[in-house]
Amino acid sequence: MENLASDQSRMATICRNCGAALGGRFCHECGQKHVEGRLDTRAVFAQFFEALTESDSTFWQTLRKLTRNPGKVALDYIEGGRAQYLNPVRFLLVTFTIYIGLMVVTGAQLDIASRVFIPGNEQPTGVEASSYAQSLISIIATQMDMIVLVVIPLLTLFVRFQYWRSGRNYAETFTFICFVFGLGYLYGSLTVPIQFIFGTFTTVFKNLITVGLFIQGARTFYGLGWGRAILGGAITALLYLVTMTMVIRVVAFASVLIDAL
Repeated sequence: MENLASDQSRMATICRNCGAALGGRFCHECGQKHVEGRLDTRAVFAQFFEALTESDSTFWQTLRKLTRNPGKVALDYIEGGRAQYLNPVRFLLVTFTIYIGLMVVTGAQLDIASRVFIPGNEQPTGVEASSYAQSLISIIATQMDMIVLVVIPLLTLFVRFQYWRSGRNYAETFTFICFVFGLGYLYGSLTVPIQFIFGTFTTVFKNLITVGLFIQGARTFYGLGWGRAILGGAITALLYLVTMTMVIRVVAFASVLIDAL
């Protein structure tokens, strides 16, 4: 019992994250707040509520400034002002999770997948039509998270070459794309409950919103006029649709072949 009390006393005087000696409620080395006892449900929900309601939280600062100009946020981030913003990849993953979660819960994703049309001339040689169609529907309905993780990096590569004269490298372009598409998914999430009420689902609204955000952001990020930004947005939208379609079809084809082995 004495050893246990000694250990608990020691834990109360050092940071549980980095091991530095504590001189108050917050660690002077890593900044973590010291909390006594074990992690419980109350603490988890308190932290969740705090993160949502803090006006100076990284998420809300990122969202507020992205709404004004996603291109400016991307420029700030790549030029070193990163502490004020959520990591662009994390922002994309969080907002996409919200979007796809709503799509699955409302049945929107399954509804969209069931309406996929496969022209006969697009049927891959050597693959049974019914198996290929079922694979496509299954992937669209249940594996869009994996598809997006492939499509976004590929799209970034295409956009990088589309604007190669700007001098932006792949990492900088990826940062811009993550912020734009992340905000697009978040705004798209707002349309899902409305579509659920009316009983019809489509990704058109989300895609149009994302194109608009890209155009707005590209003007600042690449220093473009309205004409070039709109043209670039149209080309990027086409590249996104082509890339998404090709990736889905390749994954579906591969899935059918693997199942046939």
